[in-house]
Amino acid sequence: MNSSKIDSSYMKLIREFPLIPLRSKSDLDRAVKVMKKLTYRVSELSSGESDYLSVLGTLINQFESKMPKLVEKIEPRELLAFLMECNGLSQVDLVEFVGHKSNLSAFLNGKRSLSKKSACRLAERFKVSPEVFLDI
Repeated sequence: MNSSKIDSSYMKLIREFPLIPLRSKSDLDRAVKVMKKLTYRVSELSSGESDYLSVLGTLINQFESKMPKLVEKIEPRELLAFLMECNGLSQVDLVEFVGHKSNLSAFLNGKRSLSKKSACRLAERFKVSPEVFLDI
């Protein structure tokens, strides 16, 4: 698309949802909502809207490719690392849930398991089942 001829419908979409990398599940949810809205009228899209939809689809695909596969068994430490990345969190941000930074570091490095208490706290923080953080 020629930058001097960017249509207004494209710019409206950019203002509604900018085409930047998706960094969280809520970004993904919002992107999918915009994508669905556009795909319902795909045969009527302007060239700018079509270009926007193409790039948005690429961003969604890139984010989803980083997500753990649901059919595979995900190691608890891998899941926690993924959740931390998606939410822009560091180990320091989660110390209150596991008691000490060294506990979290050892867990993420595969050198120890989490206690049930820590698993429950993290599960509450991330709104998941405690079992996902336990080696069962």
